[in-house]
Amino acid sequence: MTLHMGKASQGHRTLILKTHPLHPKARTSQIAVGVLPFLDLRPGKSEAPLAEGMAEEVLQFLNQVEGLRAISRTTSFLYAGSSLPLVEVGRRLHADAILGGALLEQDGRFTLKAELVDVAADRAIWSTALTFDRRDLFSALEDITRSAVSALRRPATFRPRRATDPEAYDHYLKGRHYYFRFNRHSMGFAAQMFRRALDLDPGYASAWAGLADCAAYSYIYVERSETQRELAESCSRKALELDPDLAEAHASRGLALSADGQAEEAEEAFETALRLDPNLYEAAYFYARHCFAAGKPERAVEYFEWAAALRPEDFQAILLVAQVYHSLGVEDEAERARRQGLALVEQRLERFPDDVRARYLGANALVALGEREKGLAWAKMARDLDPDDPMLLYNLGCIHALAQDPQEALDCLERAVTAGLTQKNWFLHDGDLDAVRSHPRFQQLMEDLAD
Repeated sequence: MTLHMGKASQGHRTLILKTHPLHPKARTSQIAVGVLPFLDLRPGKSEAPLAEGMAEEVLQFLNQVEGLRAISRTTSFLYAGSSLPLVEVGRRLHADAILGGALLEQDGRFTLKAELVDVAADRAIWSTALTFDRRDLFSALEDITRSAVSALRRPATFRPRRATDPEAYDHYLKGRHYYFRFNRHSMGFAAQMFRRALDLDPGYASAWAGLADCAAYSYIYVERSETQRELAESCSRKALELDPDLAEAHASRGLALSADGQAEEAEEAFETALRLDPNLYEAAYFYARHCFAAGKPERAVEYFEWAAALRPEDFQAILLVAQVYHSLGVEDEAERARRQGLALVEQRLERFPDDVRARYLGANALVALGEREKGLAWAKMARDLDPDDPMLLYNLGCIHALAQDPQEALDCLERAVTAGLTQKNWFLHDGDLDAVRSHPRFQQLMEDLAD
């Protein structure tokens, strides 16, 4: 999707969009396939990360098949364990076909029962029951995917997948779970999980990429130390050396290069990641963040919208693109995105009321939409949950600036910097901070921050 600025009839700015051929909205003619986490039916051994990870492996295989569009894991996984028939889940996901199954274990061997349903025809078009040893987990998943793809009359040619120690894989999945909470405490847990995975399997490229992501996050938002920068650099490079065709590794490399200020190299890495896997959420999401910090808001819109299309249930990308629209003066789109994102936040908080990031991003949307008191109340709830987190403090500064409370906004921004958040370019380009930008304290803060 490329963007051009224009003017609407009543003087409001507007965006003229041309969809990128790899953007999810440009691939609607493809067969949409949903995959549910396999039910873990082993007595007393329920392992949600393993069941979800197996489904994610199938999704990664499907993403390599021309003519197929795999529905994002975070959309389909909302129906994990659902009592609904597969065909009904498929209808709700707007899928053409949906794959589900169950995992059993007997005498140390796994049996995976799987079924592929044609949603429109309301019938199973393929099923199997495959028994295998635990060490053969990944090859079994490839065999199942290959058979399912053949049932859809598509050629099933996959990039070779390196076998991974199942226990290392389980630690990796837990690491990704913690990582996407985006706060300093969860980042520490995520790094610990990735390190455990690497202790078991030093050649695990995805775990190296995950550790690089944690280090890059910490360098940008928590601790701007040379140790974290070097860790992001070395781990992302190691991931690429181990698997040069892994989209996830290129995305991690892009994030590490972005953290180090190597803008052009970072963009090249993100572009490569999306070319290898257009469905990789973190590639689109972090590319968007990079573009915004680099002063390229139109391109930030493109990739935030890309990320939002990949995960329609995720509140982060859609609320952040709302802020970019506001920065560009495209207020109709900003309001549309804020209302959409706020609805997603409310759904999230019903299930996880202690989600700090959902609470403060939702607070920002509320204040921007004119619900000042409710927004400030949500901001206080977030602060009570984790009062010293740098990312939280920065966002509180944005919220109070929008609420026309400049002194409290500046207090929060100064505390965010003291706590470790030093991404100066985000301060410079964030439209939420326009109300305090001319204040001497803000100008001094910018002078104090290193470029």
